[in-house]
Amino acid sequence: MELPHVQTIYEKLHEEHPDFQVLAVEINNDRDGADEFIAEHGLTFIFASADRDFVGEKFNTAYYPNTFLIGRDSRIKQHHVGFRESDAENLEREILELLQER
Repeated sequence: MELPHVQTIYEKLHEEHPDFQVLAVEINNDRDGADEFIAEHGLTFIFASADRDFVGEKFNTAYYPNTFLIGRDSRIKQHHVGFRESDAENLEREILELLQER
């Protein structure tokens, strides 16, 4: 489950880097379930809902979860499919590298 780890990274980095944002997209057509999950895990970043087929087509993926790191130039810099707890440290390092780019 990646989002609680993303929340930890967000809390750690957002105060020092207020331009760092996280957008999570719920694709299961279950906004009520997503809202329960958000509340249960204390997630404070931005959430949106989108159609699974639309997301799969636009982002060329059929597997979930996906993590996209987007640079200041609005281009996708990293794309990860799937998530294991051991990925959190690498994800934070990649985000820090992007935040240091100007």
